[in-house]
Amino acid sequence: MKQNKQKLSSEEKDILNAFESGKLKSISNVKAEKKRIQNIAKTHGLKNRRVSLRMSEWDFTRIQEEALKEGLPYQSLLSSIIHKYLTRQFHD
Repeated sequence: MKQNKQKLSSEEKDILNAFESGKLKSISNVKAEKKRIQNIAKTHGLKNRRVSLRMSEWDFTRIQEEALKEGLPYQSLLSSIIHKYLTRQFHD
């Protein structure tokens, strides 16, 4: 049988090597896990939650100033800061 030789990215090579060496493990309930991941993907990009937040006048003024420097609405800057914090991408 003729093998299909495709160029693999570094990430794809790592996955193939892990598969071939038996490092990848099957999950016990594929159907439930697939549904869970689909729900996460479906809601991930939605921006439909409103949040009321109280902060000091000084903090509010500073966030508005920083947003102005970045060319963003202050709500977008706050949302970005929260997202980066939660995904451990926030650097001082």
